[in-house]
Amino acid sequence: MSGMDNPAAGLQETGMDVSRELLAYAIIGLVLLIGGPALGVMLHRRKRRKLRQRGIKRYGH
Repeated sequence: MSGMDNPAAGLQETGMDVSRELLAYAIIGLVLLIGGPALGVMLHRRKRRKLRQRGIKRYGH
């Protein structure tokens, strides 16, 4: 009797797939939640540094 013949095994496998998919979405969400603001700060600092190199001291004030 294989796993496909037993309907309970199929349901259990589906439950595992759902939890695995949920875990994947949670990890992706965490990366975006942390990476989004960090990327914004990094780009802002880079832009400010480039402007300072061109002689523009005050940016955004």
